[in-house]
Amino acid sequence: MTQTRGKPPPSPIYSLRLRRIATKLEGAVSSTNFTRQAEPDEPVTPCGRLFCQPNMNCYIMCTLGFKNPINLPDFKRALQETLVKHKRFHSVMKKNMNGTDVWVPIEVDIHAHVFEPSGFSEEDVAAPHFVEKYVADLASAPSMSFSRPLWECHVLNGTSGDAAAHMIVRVHHSLGDGISLMSLLLACTRRVNHPHMLPSVPSKRKKPKVEPYFVPLNSLWTMLILLWNTILGLAYYFATILWMKDSDTKIKGHYGVDKAPKSLMYTVIDIDDMRVVKDAVNGTINDVLMGIIGAGLHRYLEGRYKVMQDVQSRDVDHRKDKSIVDHLRIRATALMNTRPTPGLQELATMMEGGSQTQWGNRLGYLIFPIPVKHFSDPLDHVRAAKKIGNQKKASLEGAFTYWSGALLMAITGPVLPALLTEHTTLQTTLAVSNVPGPMEPVMFNGNPIVHIYPAAAGQPSSLSIFFQSYDQKACLVAMTARDLIPDPGALCEYMADALQEMKRAVASRRQDAN
Repeated sequence: MTQTRGKPPPSPIYSLRLRRIATKLEGAVSSTNFTRQAEPDEPVTPCGRLFCQPNMNCYIMCTLGFKNPINLPDFKRALQETLVKHKRFHSVMKKNMNGTDVWVPIEVDIHAHVFEPSGFSEEDVAAPHFVEKYVADLASAPSMSFSRPLWECHVLNGTSGDAAAHMIVRVHHSLGDGISLMSLLLACTRRVNHPHMLPSVPSKRKKPKVEPYFVPLNSLWTMLILLWNTILGLAYYFATILWMKDSDTKIKGHYGVDKAPKSLMYTVIDIDDMRVVKDAVNGTINDVLMGIIGAGLHRYLEGRYKVMQDVQSRDVDHRKDKSIVDHLRIRATALMNTRPTPGLQELATMMEGGSQTQWGNRLGYLIFPIPVKHFSDPLDHVRAAKKIGNQKKASLEGAFTYWSGALLMAITGPVLPALLTEHTTLQTTLAVSNVPGPMEPVMFNGNPIVHIYPAAAGQPSSLSIFFQSYDQKACLVAMTARDLIPDPGALCEYMADALQEMKRAVASRRQDAN
């Protein structure tokens, strides 16, 4: 990536101008005091190789809003002492003598990876939604050079809203999946109220205990359910590869959509509101998330198709319009991590030189039908999502997609798996990702973080929805292909409104019960 010297030519206000990147490859000693002798070369994971293919060249972008302006020199020193110590952040991908792709440590020039973009005035940076538009343009920025570690940080001081500054971390997907990278980022932070403590993250819900004499019967029944759901899931998966595709709606992507200009918008919702709905249907936060996505898409598509000519507001009777939207097939590709994510303490140890062999991508994916239908009871959106989610959780579909892809890559190389992944993703309508964040306010280098929201670019999808929790709040992010979905903010509002309708429905039932 290059940057023009001298006065920049006229360009759109949100165009990106990235500086030239240079690193030393030969005979280099890492700035983190690691040497190649201390760090044996580690092979690139199958998913990491997949994400290096031209048609699956994916990047993860995480935006952090800071309460105070960022002091760039101090910020660079803090990154060198934390994030850069992780091997993926001071290594490049090269082939060894056996032709295997491996991670090779090199020296990191921190000044080439962390910078303030030029070409913007103070008024530009302080404009509403500047950061979102910057991230959307960054999604279409040139690919990083594989001659250097595949990450960079963009620092924006003087932004408007609740954050005085923003940092956008752009990381190539080959370095790790979203959950692993978020966990690593959080391992670099500390609690605001307890500066020497790592943040806490949500834990998995404990399963109810089973009486000892029911254990054999319960185990047999669980195995039968697992087998049946796996067979159904794999049949659905292969049908999607061969012929089954989503309805050709106004929001469905096409080949080449990964290179299309992007739009991005997000809205903040309350986790406690989601818990109210979750408890009402005895479900999970994921069930509520998929339910509000279905409800939001239903309303958005109604407006796009102009099915109801007498619509004056969002709170109307939708019974007239079951002919088009209710019969659409809309599915999501939901990514899942197929191995346990390292704890924050373990990640902090990694950055001090501990073992890093369990790092990297190990992603499978599920094809999740979205309940885009009219329901008289708003909670039925969540109940429908819960029914599908329970089947997916009691299945090996996600693990199969990972292991079958890894086996195919070992036999044929990464080209064919990348083509199949691209084709399967294009058979669906959207991608969904849920990344849990810290449960209390955190800070990096003494600067409190006020919000976090992720995004990804390079995937062959016209609509990607990301859910990021942080301190009892959550950012619901929509990244879209601009020519197909020019108004992602409207979609975010529809999803947030759907959650409030569900909450009101729960309150109404409680009043009726009393």
